[in-house]
Amino acid sequence: RIFIAFLLAMTVARLAVAAAAPLSGDEAYYWLWTRPLQLSYLDHPAMVAWLIWPSAHLFGDGALAVRLPAVLAALATSLLVWDIARVAFRSNVAGAMAAFLLNCMPLFSSASALITPDAPLLLFWALALAALTRLVHDPRARWLYLGGVALGLGADSKYTMALILPGLLVAFLVFADFRRWWRGVHIWLAMLLALLCASPPILWNLRNGGASFAKQLGHAATAAAVQPLRSLGEFLGAQIGLVSPLIFVLAVWGMGWALWAGWRRARADWFLLGATSLPVLLFFAIHALDDSVQAHWPGPVWIGGAIASAGAIRMRPTGRMLRAFLFAAPALGLLMTFAVYLQAATQILPIPVRLDPLRRLAGGREIAAAARAALDRHPDAFLFARKHEIAALMTYELPGHPTVLVAGGPMRPPFYTAAEVAELKGRDGLLVAAKREGSGQDMAPYFASLQPLDAFAVSWGGSVAAEYSIALGAGYKGGAFVIGDGAPGAFDSP
Repeated sequence: RIFIAFLLAMTVARLAVAAAAPLSGDEAYYWLWTRPLQLSYLDHPAMVAWLIWPSAHLFGDGALAVRLPAVLAALATSLLVWDIARVAFRSNVAGAMAAFLLNCMPLFSSASALITPDAPLLLFWALALAALTRLVHDPRARWLYLGGVALGLGADSKYTMALILPGLLVAFLVFADFRRWWRGVHIWLAMLLALLCASPPILWNLRNGGASFAKQLGHAATAAAVQPLRSLGEFLGAQIGLVSPLIFVLAVWGMGWALWAGWRRARADWFLLGATSLPVLLFFAIHALDDSVQAHWPGPVWIGGAIASAGAIRMRPTGRMLRAFLFAAPALGLLMTFAVYLQAATQILPIPVRLDPLRRLAGGREIAAAARAALDRHPDAFLFARKHEIAALMTYELPGHPTVLVAGGPMRPPFYTAAEVAELKGRDGLLVAAKREGSGQDMAPYFASLQPLDAFAVSWGGSVAAEYSIALGAGYKGGAFVIGDGAPGAFDSP
């Protein structure tokens, strides 16, 4: 009862934050993916857009409606984590403890109130682990098929889902509980089912020259970092901060324990928790030596870490020091989580804006207000931006959700056609850009003239978070804007 009350309280808090916090540029971009829906996109597969679409159609385009799928996915993920730990360690207490630890992680709680591809990724990662844990204790083919569906839908959410496969393969090769399935047809049919569920991004990439696959693989083929040890330190520091320091220690210890105890005791379900978490964390740590790793990328590993640490605690004697640690770890994590929620909703905490990662939520409404004022003075002008996030924010925030074009850069979903761009010739254009992007003179060849018009700043917590400018391009001549059906570099010629 305490566990259910805690989950309901966290869900209410997430709904409040989701309604109060302004949408970030990335979130507006994912909302824009629904206009119209596609099989997949350059940056990620389409699951996040598929979830936003019904919510927005049922409840409107408000921030809460856009983010509601993330809140519900977090609730479902928490229940799956509870079930995995309860079944694997035969303990309701272990189940509640695992879900409690997961929900006390600021990283998970952020993904639970803001809409990103990580929300469905975490859900289907947990569903895959839940299905295969059940398969160990209830060897019926339906769990194998459910695991296949989870893997396929996870691939529709984010390509990070592929990192669960090596751990699964090792478990299916080493442990008799899993090896027995190689002798029948069910495992092959489950693989086929997973492939069918994962077909949308595959088909999209086949149609678009593998653009999305190439982009993601490019993260692993960049030049070496100038300071690899510093990059590694930043990665580990980000993980410690986002998981919370004491839960980080517990989770990493639990991952190692699950690998060791699972191997020694021939427990495939325990081993699976460690094999799908610790090696993935090490993969990202090694990658950090070559290039920067975004802090949320290893998010799924903490699912296995939370479950494994809860199980390890239940399977070992608990001394006074460990009991004190177990009280302090979630308490600190929960305190950090609510600090994140409070800052996202109110910006009330005195955190220097340059050190506040939530500042990415700033600006949408101010950018839209400045663009609206410029349009009032130039009513026949069209809007464009260099960054897809800025374009998406203007489309989302402005009345009627007008089309905002994207100039240059990598291919993004073009929600307008070449014919529509051609019809703009001769009209004026308003370029909205961050100050760090330069003066906008690189857009001058596409207009008869390009002149600065306005400058403004966006604030976060009472401080300036970023500065922007608006330039007026008179007499659009053609070119510059992303068009086409998704092929990289599909631009209208100047």
